Amino acid sequence: MVAWLVHIIFLHLYQIFMSLKIFKIKYMRRLTIKFFFFPCMFLMIIHTLISFQAGIFAQAAITATTNKSQDDAIHIQQQFQLIAHRGGVVDRGKNPENSIAALDEAIRRGYTGTEIDVRQSKDGKLFLSHNETFSREYDSNRRGSDMTWEEIQALRPLREDGKPPVSLEDYCNHAKGKIKELMVDIKIDEPSLEFYQTMERILKETGFLQSSYFIGHGGYFKGKGPLITMLIREIDEFFKNDGEKTKDYYFLFAGVDEINGKTIKWAQDNGIKIMCCANLPFRGEVPDDNIPNAGRNIQWLTTWNVTLFQIDSDYDVFFRVSEINRVSQP
Repeated sequence: MVAWLVHIIFLHLYQIFMSLKIFKIKYMRRLTIKFFFFPCMFLMIIHTLISFQAGIFAQAAITATTNKSQDDAIHIQQQFQLIAHRGGVVDRGKNPENSIAALDEAIRRGYTGTEIDVRQSKDGKLFLSHNETFSREYDSNRRGSDMTWEEIQALRPLREDGKPPVSLEDYCNHAKGKIKELMVDIKIDEPSLEFYQTMERILKETGFLQSSYFIGHGGYFKGKGPLITMLIREIDEFFKNDGEKTKDYYFLFAGVDEINGKTIKWAQDNGIKIMCCANLPFRGEVPDDNIPNAGRNIQWLTTWNVTLFQIDSDYDVFFRVSEINRVSQP
């Protein structure tokens, strides 16, 4: 800015000299070139370089603002209940899974809940982690069950924005009042009574006990408020055992591509909540037709008034405001 102002001053002075025909005087012509023309040229070059650099920064700022505006525009239609897989909106690594950052993004987009993976440390702390060992996210291949909570908090993340694993209690306290429900996947084979009692206390204190779903290992909570997974192949067995009470104990959990109209109608007639899921493959490449096919299945399910879904955020495009009738073409 300063260089530009000085340049303007010199330019005007130069024009004054020209108008007075000072160039006719040999001595003054040399003086003008030496003290006015060359400085002007120098300052013009400086100004050009500064303008070019400013243009680059301005374009970067515009791009960043545009991207942020596009992210801020993402919001889920209110008639849907979406539960974000892996602890929130991960977006294929944009946010660490089972993290506060992923939870915050799910809250911002309007998800009603998140699905979390719960494990237990050697000294009894309940924390969030999908895998048995930490090798995928941290500089360690040890198992969480073999480490104290203090040791787990000292883990070094592999990614720059990574943080130590979050405890169940801290996660639930952060989510309290911001989402309505939690889906809990217990990742240990034989949870102890102490494990269940600690989880029950945390869920009760943070207001999630009556609005939780359990993927397996949920027998302890039967009749206490949370609903427990019932797969399609388990329908006959569970309904035979619990009859009309099935709706109070279980929810029907099925992939968007595996449930049919007959099963949906049976569940709806019996007051059983239906949750359909659309998750990316855990390993390997995502097939080109994966998301378009899921979109078609989701659209079909909405015609049956299915509104509760557990998804990876790649699929929330089909639930966004103004996007519900959009199905990607292969």
